Amino acid sequence: MAAEKQGITYIGIEHIHPHPENPRKDLGNLEELAESLKKNGVMQNLTVVPVNGQQGEYYALIGNRRHGAAKLAGITELPCRVVKDMSRKEQLSTMLEENMQRSDLTIFEQAQGFQLMLDLGETEDTIAEKTGFSKSTIRHRLNIAKLDQKELKKREQEDGFQMTLKDLYELEKVNDVKTRNKILKEARNSREIASRAKSAAAEQKREDNAKQIKKTLTKLGVKAAPKNAENEMYTGKWKTVKEFELDKDAPKQINLPNKKEPMYYLIHWRTIKVIMKAPKEKRELSEWEMKQKEMDKAKKQIKAILKESSVRRKEFIQDIISGKIEPVKDEKEEMCLIWQAYAPLGTCIYNSTLYSFFAGKNYYACTEEEKQEVRECVDKLSVIHQMLIVLHDSMTSINETFDYNLKFSMTKAAALLKGYKALKPYGWFFESEDEKKVLDGTYELYFRENENKTEG
Repeated sequence: MAAEKQGITYIGIEHIHPHPENPRKDLGNLEELAESLKKNGVMQNLTVVPVNGQQGEYYALIGNRRHGAAKLAGITELPCRVVKDMSRKEQLSTMLEENMQRSDLTIFEQAQGFQLMLDLGETEDTIAEKTGFSKSTIRHRLNIAKLDQKELKKREQEDGFQMTLKDLYELEKVNDVKTRNKILKEARNSREIASRAKSAAAEQKREDNAKQIKKTLTKLGVKAAPKNAENEMYTGKWKTVKEFELDKDAPKQINLPNKKEPMYYLIHWRTIKVIMKAPKEKRELSEWEMKQKEMDKAKKQIKAILKESSVRRKEFIQDIISGKIEPVKDEKEEMCLIWQAYAPLGTCIYNSTLYSFFAGKNYYACTEEEKQEVRECVDKLSVIHQMLIVLHDSMTSINETFDYNLKFSMTKAAALLKGYKALKPYGWFFESEDEKKVLDGTYELYFRENENKTEG
């Protein structure tokens, strides 16, 4: 039953229901508010609207926490202002403007709320004006709203999968929403979200740079290389005329040498190469020479895969040191993992290893000014960061996972895998199947005797 007093209607608490489209889903801890209502009563009325088709039933537009706390306090009826003939858009706008200014809304509730306001015809400017949030924050929240909300909710509820705003901001650097959702779904933990997002964003940048460089080269008459050219890069059939690193911005202008022979472009790992056919060898190779040539080609391919992993590994550790990747929670456990990797890697520890990491070249080739600069960088490092640099250097020293006869070396591969195990708590993952296969011995180019992997 509802009783009216001076424009305020008292409605039985069982007849008031949360609005199904209210952006606020979690009311938080209501015990303190319930105690206050027991002591002082309900001092402020709720704003409610009738439920269509259900006589005497109401949705709460404003006052959901009071409604929840009143239930805990054992209060049987609440003072309400009943608003009739209110459109869905008006109801949503009222709830959003009321709730979006609250500091205790979750990030995901804010995201959905801002998206609803946008759907109702608001703009970033008017949302900022009505809620007090900056346009930058609103844009960040709207990007979160574009994600697969079912997957986001699932991840949010998983034990140990605690996404931070920093993780989500990394994710929104990936332009393609489908790729963002794929990362969200495939990541094994919240830390890996940031790692995969950085990787995807870097890959997108490389693709954009490649597109621009190819466009410029095409204007210069350079064509795409034949399909078999990539497999022949280690055979001596092609020579590189020019090479562009795709991690760097595409050059505005490209100058090529004057050559009569046709030139082609080819994407090879993180570079785009301009290539042309090399002069043919004048004499025929013997069967043994042909076999050695094929073996050398396979070795170069395996070493190229390991080199690519090494480049990405250094970037990964640089991100850990700079704070772009969050520190691990248990540093003692992480130090144990790194230490356990040192012995199989044959680690030797020198100051010059740390210095060379920052110098980008051999420390002893640096000028005195450069040496002073890198020493200052190293002096600021924590012990665990120093250990990670040494780990990377030790792993770099293993640039092949085979013996002289191209047989898989389980010893070398196992040492590298120990190193990567120490990086996993930070979110390390292998970008390609080839990386995994080179380290587990299943890569097709290894020589096998009776189909069995042989330890080197």
